[in-house]
Amino acid sequence: DLSVGEEMTKVQSVLQKTKGDIRWVKPRGFHLTFKFLGDIEQAQVAPILQALRQAVKTQPQLRVRTQGLGPFPTLKRPRVFWARLNGEGLKELAAKIDAALASLGFPSEGRAFRPHITLGRVRSLNGWDRTLKQVKEYLQYDFGESRIDTVTLYQSDLQPSGAVYTPLGVISLNAIESA
Repeated sequence: DLSVGEEMTKVQSVLQKTKGDIRWVKPRGFHLTFKFLGDIEQAQVAPILQALRQAVKTQPQLRVRTQGLGPFPTLKRPRVFWARLNGEGLKELAAKIDAALASLGFPSEGRAFRPHITLGRVRSLNGWDRTLKQVKEYLQYDFGESRIDTVTLYQSDLQPSGAVYTPLGVISLNAIESA
């Protein structure tokens, strides 16, 4: 039985063989983004972590299912290629995090939260027809179930080889899972 990450890596390797012009996320970079903060100062890290701790202090761990592939914004004009996450409490946790960070001056999200893990970024449509043909076989693919047991504040550094994520703080969620 493969883990969700191993399943995503397996599907990624199938899609890479189509030779589409996609920059693939390295498996160690797979993550669910609840909120992107942009550039922040070092002095903001402690208050952000404190706000997050307060927001999730009663938050139970979540069980989520990773199922289905898709692009943002559309299959005809893809920019980001992702695997979808579903689970009770995901949107509520995102709303708690958004509200906590809005209290520090970070703008609230203007669009609905769509939980996903980015698998790749489409650089051009060269070869997309071949990739799309393969993608269609995985539109409802079930990668499996996993647990969200921490919220991590990451620093993201864009390198020529892709983003490098450095954890600035990790907050554990309650060990009791939601029903």
